[in-house]
Amino acid sequence: MWSSIENFKENLHKIALDVHEDDDEEDDLQSYGSVNGVSESDRRNSSGFRSSRSVSRYSISNGIESPAHHEIERYKAEIKKLQESESDIKALSVNYAALLREKEDQISRLNQENGSLKENLTSTSAALKEARTDISRGSNNYAIKGSNDQSPNRLQKSVSHVKSPNHMSNGKGKDTDSCIKEKDLADMLEDTTKSMAAVQAMELAKEREKLRDLQLSLQEERKRSESFKEELESMRLDKNKTFMEISKMRSELDAKLLEIKHLQMKLNGRESHAIGNAMEHLKEVNKALENENNELKLKRSELEAALEESRKPTSSKVFPNATETLTRHPSTMDKEKPESFPGKEEMEQSLQRLEMDLKETRRERDKARQELKRLKQHLLEKETEESEKMDEDSRLIEELRQTNEYQRSQISQLEKSLKQAISNQEDNRLSNDNQIRKLKETVEDLNQKLTNCLRTIESKNVELLNLQTALGQYYAEIEAKEHFERELVMAKDELMKLSARLKDSDERLESSNKEKEDVTSKLLHAEKVAAEWKNRVSKVEEDNAKVRRVLEQSMTRLNRMSMESDYLVDRRIVIKLLVTYFQKNHNKEVINIDIILKSGFVTFTYEKCL
Repeated sequence: MWSSIENFKENLHKIALDVHEDDDEEDDLQSYGSVNGVSESDRRNSSGFRSSRSVSRYSISNGIESPAHHEIERYKAEIKKLQESESDIKALSVNYAALLREKEDQISRLNQENGSLKENLTSTSAALKEARTDISRGSNNYAIKGSNDQSPNRLQKSVSHVKSPNHMSNGKGKDTDSCIKEKDLADMLEDTTKSMAAVQAMELAKEREKLRDLQLSLQEERKRSESFKEELESMRLDKNKTFMEISKMRSELDAKLLEIKHLQMKLNGRESHAIGNAMEHLKEVNKALENENNELKLKRSELEAALEESRKPTSSKVFPNATETLTRHPSTMDKEKPESFPGKEEMEQSLQRLEMDLKETRRERDKARQELKRLKQHLLEKETEESEKMDEDSRLIEELRQTNEYQRSQISQLEKSLKQAISNQEDNRLSNDNQIRKLKETVEDLNQKLTNCLRTIESKNVELLNLQTALGQYYAEIEAKEHFERELVMAKDELMKLSARLKDSDERLESSNKEKEDVTSKLLHAEKVAAEWKNRVSKVEEDNAKVRRVLEQSMTRLNRMSMESDYLVDRRIVIKLLVTYFQKNHNKEVINIDIILKSGFVTFTYEKCL
């Protein structure tokens, strides 16, 4: 409700300002008419005097009124109507300002009354709460102690009516007294609340009636202000200077906006170019890292396969292949190690270059922002200069008004001299004709001004539309700039991610190098073990060959001895062979005990030997 009243006040204040501005414009129009030689008050007096004399003489001489006299009277009537309407408008504006002040005073009083009512409500609500708390405390005290509280005369009367002459000594009388007191207190509180509510309702009803009256008066004043506006809109003509200054300001604004747009385009182009180059370079670096990672994975798989083959049981066929693979892989590893490290250095150099490019782009962006700040300061300085120009124009207008008043006084003096000088009918006719022509010229000038004003209003509407379109383009460009800034942030995030990936890839490279070193050490150890096993096998084969030769020799000796000594064998040789057989863990390469037993060289069996 109060917001609507405040809106009414603001609207009424604006209407009063419009009325005062229109009065100033009417004064300017009157000064314009006085400058052109048509001051309305003096002309009215002089023309009335002259027309009375001329008409009287002309009617006496001819007996018929001239048409020029009718036109003059018509123009005079129109001028009188305009002056009366001006005086009415001024009086209404004064009355309107007085009414506004009265309404503001009434609204302030109503606000004060509302504040007092709110305070009363809060105080009554607080009193009610305190009374309720007191009642609850009193009831508790009655239940515990059974003591009598102090109460007003009404409570004493009710207690005296309820008490019997024979007072009971059991404690029942005390309970009944406490109940009666509580009921009386509740009734008192209800009465007070009802009375307060009735008073508040009456006050609220009065306030509502006052508000209704205010709304009605405001509606009437609105209607009057609308009628004043309709009358005053026809008299708003002399505003060419302000429109010209506005057009100049708009042209300067457009030029500055174009400069800002060019700067923003340059900035955006530089940033987008730098970001694109950085992204392409990072993509190439990422591809190179992925290729190196794949090659390292392939080499790792080959090394794992070689390790698995080296762990298998050794044989005469597998060992040479393993040695070949082991001899081949270290050479390839030695060749590939120096190839991976220069790529890493190139990556670090490219990252440093990218960081340098980013720093340069940030510097350029800071420079562009400084240029924008400088342009804004330049705009503010121009606005201050234009405000100073407006102040100078207002001073010039005041000086022109003073000159107009001086010219009005001079014109009045001249008209007085003309009144004294004009004496003949011919002079009167010429003066009447001149006045008619001047009035026609003023009417034509006013019509031309009307047409010019309408044209200027149309042109200003077109300019406003153009400005709105320019503002729309400016906001669109601002949105595009924000979009580019978001893309920059995204690119920075991607750079951070790529740097993290680079760190991960470096760590993986280090781990793979460590694994390569471990694998090479294991392969060297396996080669050493294989060489030792080969040496052992060759030694065993040589021992076996020697043992076979010895066996063959012993067999030949045995055969010879058996042939020579009637198939009798020296037991010492057989015992030695058996001992070597059992020492070698039943190795048949030393002696084939089945052949010996079957040949009949020995007279005992295999179980006896065991």
